[in-house]
Amino acid sequence: VSDLDKEERRGTLNFIRLSPQSAKTIFLGKILGVPILLYLATILAVPLHLYAGLAAQIALNEILCFYIAVAASCALFYSTAMLFGLTTSWLGGFQPWLASALAFIVFGISWLPLTRTALDVLHFLSPLAMLRYPLFLVDKTDFDSLAENLDKLQWFYSPVGTNIAMGIALSLLVCGTGIYWMWQGWQRRFPNPSATVLSKRQSYLLVICCQVIFLGFALQSDPPNGGNLICLLILNLVMFLALIAALTSDRQSLYDWARYRKQIVPSNQKLWRRYPLLDLIWSDKSPAVVAIAINFLSSVIILTPWALLEKNEINGFGGVIGCLNLILIYAAITQLFLFTKTRNQEIWAACTVGSALLLPPLILSMLLLTPEKAPILWLSLTFGGFWSSSSVAASGNTILLSILSQWSVLVLLNFKLRSQLRLAGQSASKALLKA
Repeated sequence: VSDLDKEERRGTLNFIRLSPQSAKTIFLGKILGVPILLYLATILAVPLHLYAGLAAQIALNEILCFYIAVAASCALFYSTAMLFGLTTSWLGGFQPWLASALAFIVFGISWLPLTRTALDVLHFLSPLAMLRYPLFLVDKTDFDSLAENLDKLQWFYSPVGTNIAMGIALSLLVCGTGIYWMWQGWQRRFPNPSATVLSKRQSYLLVICCQVIFLGFALQSDPPNGGNLICLLILNLVMFLALIAALTSDRQSLYDWARYRKQIVPSNQKLWRRYPLLDLIWSDKSPAVVAIAINFLSSVIILTPWALLEKNEINGFGGVIGCLNLILIYAAITQLFLFTKTRNQEIWAACTVGSALLLPPLILSMLLLTPEKAPILWLSLTFGGFWSSSSVAASGNTILLSILSQWSVLVLLNFKLRSQLRLAGQSASKALLKA
């Protein structure tokens, strides 16, 4: 990340973009070349490490599985670092520090005991998931925290903790899926820095892949009470926030789409010119609010059978609509900020969405306004799935008022975005004549 930041500031990255080499070749060269000293140190340490493992009576296949997990995890984190460095140039010199902090958080979570919930997917991003198997077999007493619940871990009701072959297959599936989408992102972003990280078509497939993996970890024969749903909601919230950042178009792309939409659409697709909704669903330069809504609805369709099967206590259909409204409000706020002429639009958008996500529950808690005392505020400003339970029963009128208030904010934001797009779609001569 630091290397990409230096090249971006010096302008040499634009020079590399003009080379005839493909983006895949250039990035493979960076992944293999920049940390070359780390690779040399690792190669020198492998014989001693292998000897120590065999001397501890650890099977050779288990050691090799750990090496495969290390390679897959490094490939995932290096690919993520490349995409992170390309998409966060607006952070300046803060990029390497933030990337290191995020990697530290993920590896820190992997050191925690297994929870047997959807959150266990984070454990398989780290090679520590494969290290648990030989540690569990060598001595359970010395590694209680690491090997806890390993023998009960399941994926789609299939035992994973008792079979190291299933474990390495699951680790490769999780890391391989992440690597594929990271490569898709930086192959789109490297030749054209103004393009979105993913196309709308790719986002629909990405959400389906992630939901299937999350759902596999959520389907346990004896899951912990309450925690499974909350962990699934947290993962989905992080995924949709990342999806908003990946799909939101910048100001110039929106101007091009608003003014030249009919010229951009191919002549053999006249249906798109007739119905702009299809353009909002498929076009990469159009606003991302409709695509975010479709991704959310597809997630609900995938997760609803699991919720009915496990008989989870959710705030019903109203809670789902409230979560969708908040996600769409965040997407509209991000799109409006990126459409303004102010400097550092990305920073303003990130701070505003972060404040809208974190400040309401914090302020309500400081004012001692619990969900029992002020349910309409909690339903309108926060994600109800994180705190709703059978003990907090909101009336139908309260849920309806919270949804109407969210719809009012969403309509105002989209009217503002529509007026700006309509103004951008006017020709310069028409604007002068109107003035």
